[in-house]
Amino acid sequence: MTGRTLGLGAVLSTCLLMAGGSTTALAQTRDFPLYSQSLPIVSINREALIQRSDLGRHLSSVLAELQTALVSENETLAATLEQEELDLTDLRKTMSAEDFAPMAEAFDAKVKKTRREQDQKSVDLARTLESMRFRFFRQAESIIAQLMQEQGIVFVLDESAVWMSQGGDVTNIVIERMNSAYAAGEISIE
Repeated sequence: MTGRTLGLGAVLSTCLLMAGGSTTALAQTRDFPLYSQSLPIVSINREALIQRSDLGRHLSSVLAELQTALVSENETLAATLEQEELDLTDLRKTMSAEDFAPMAEAFDAKVKKTRREQDQKSVDLARTLESMRFRFFRQAESIIAQLMQEQGIVFVLDESAVWMSQGGDVTNIVIERMNSAYAAGEISIE
């Protein structure tokens, strides 16, 4: 590690000390009462935001439709190419090798071109997925920032990278606020 890179333990210890606590006090504390007092450090489950918020479910639905359409297109193209190959195989029996060779080469070129095009569509779909997820989390950030200000929260940690004892997870609050904002038309992934 370079001199500028801190380990997770060092970052958490620093955060706890800045928040007025100590690592010993945190280790001994079993309850983090979220609703009775403001917490300086909370966690968020990013996947739960997508899976359980209305906007996240909409995002998942749109992406599933795009993926299904691409899979269907790939299956149709594969079936078409397979039939063309069978037709060429039958035609080969009635032609000389010299007459058949250009047809076989053209078919091979067509298959390679189709594969390249479909591979590019898969890459484009992956980019679309990443772009939509990015926009989704940008929308969530404004709601999280508002919650942080209201609750006096100092740090929001991604739950996938941090283990916390009971409490401290604000995912449900953010989901509720995202659902309200989405229903009011205040946020979208478009």
